Order: sequence, then structure tokens, then C-alpha cells
Amino acid sequence: MRLLKVTKSMRRDPLEIMAEIIALLEKTHEPLSLNSIAERTGIHNVTVKKYVRMIEIVRKEPDIEIIRTRHSVIIRVRR
Repeated sequence: MRLLKVTKSMRRDPLEIMAEIIALLEKTHEPLSLNSIAERTGIHNVTVKKYVRMIEIVRKEPDIEIIRTRHSVIIRVRR
């Protein structure tokens, strides 16, 4: 049985990446450059740039309400 060697270049869970960036920002309580975030987290700077852009887009959106029912998930925008 071969074991898979995990390297930094392997794809990570997007939610994990976003959570790590946000956790760093909350922990430091100071403005950080994209390069600084990349250095402190070990996430590639291009990846950091993409996820910071996603965070920026989501923050500009109105409130999104997620309703979980027994059989589905309903999402709507609250204005």
C-alpha cells in the first residue's frame, strides 16, 4: 500500500483557506498586505489574492439568509 505524501502544492479545501485567512486577520488586529498574509499562513500569494477578492465580493452583498428545511436548503437575499 502506497502512502500519499502531502505537499504544500496540493489542493486544499477552499473553506479551510478562507477560515485560515480570516483567523489570521482576527488574531493580529492589524492591517496586513497580501504578501504578509501569504508568508504567515504558508498559502501561495496568488491564492491569498483570490480569496481576499472573494471575501471582498461577499462583504459587499446584502444579507443572505439561509433556511435549512428537512429536505433542502433555501437561500434568499434580504434587502
